[in-house]
Amino acid sequence: MADKLTLLGFAPIDGAEALAARLAALPGPALEMRRAGAVVAFAQAETSPKRALLLARDRAGLLGALAALQQRLELACQLSPFLPADPGAATLPAGEWPALLEAQQEALAEALAKHGATHQWDVILRWSPEAVLAGQRERFAGLGRAALAEAVAAALSEERHARLAALRRALGPKVIEMHEQAPVAEDAACGVTVLVPAGGEAAIEEALGTLPPAVTEGVSADLRGPLPPLAFAAVRVAELPRGAVERAWTLLGLPEALPMGELRRHWRGLATLLHPDRAGAEADPARFAEAAAAYRLLQSLAGDAGGEVRRTTLAARSGRHLLLPEAA
Repeated sequence: MADKLTLLGFAPIDGAEALAARLAALPGPALEMRRAGAVVAFAQAETSPKRALLLARDRAGLLGALAALQQRLELACQLSPFLPADPGAATLPAGEWPALLEAQQEALAEALAKHGATHQWDVILRWSPEAVLAGQRERFAGLGRAALAEAVAAALSEERHARLAALRRALGPKVIEMHEQAPVAEDAACGVTVLVPAGGEAAIEEALGTLPPAVTEGVSADLRGPLPPLAFAAVRVAELPRGAVERAWTLLGLPEALPMGELRRHWRGLATLLHPDRAGAEADPARFAEAAAAYRLLQSLAGDAGGEVRRTTLAARSGRHLLLPEAA
């Protein structure tokens, strides 16, 4: 076994051997798998320090290694229900992963059941900025250089925001969740990343078909997927910083001890109150994100220990843990 592993993700035990064979056939480091209750964890050997140093000096080699990792993740989500690990936070000592998996096997099964049968898609609209500007020549007539540059930038920004708003309206009823992407190629494109049930690409295409001609004229639509739901539900290998439990406990406003089921109910109530999609003064995207991170930390540390969850017990834990997406 390698000294360090890069966690790839988790799949149901049924079909795990066949999935492992398909993943091992792809280019990349040696593949390892380990059972955790009804779930199987997949990992690959971490690049040796010497190899990592060589890759750091070889951009093409580094990109190739990342592409091989991405290829394994994409194949896994296409062949099986699959809960991915975030490649940016997936490395752990090989000797530690049996204990991590054992402590959280039931929570892993719940997270896999909720998120494993979802896919992520990137949806990007692209157009020619020249075509946008050509229709607004009167707007720019007689302007000096500085004013012209400002007017052009404003026109392109307006077009991008209008098309992005139309894209969000069309996709909103068809997807589970959606994130806006950073602007692509200045103001000549807009895009979103969406979460849909596995096989849900037809709903995306149907939604794009409802966009009005004013939005689609001269526009190309690029779809990339199916992808593992890394932007929405990814497992992370995390270190427990000093004071993290106390901060999370205070942020959620919890009593000193409470049943695990009550922790879940408390989070659901707080999430409903703060969620950005909720109309009203209480909605707070920043606080919602902080509270969600705090809940995931406590949920992951509590693991599968039934009954009561105590602040002092969780605060005494140290080292690595698996930070799971919300499972219930």
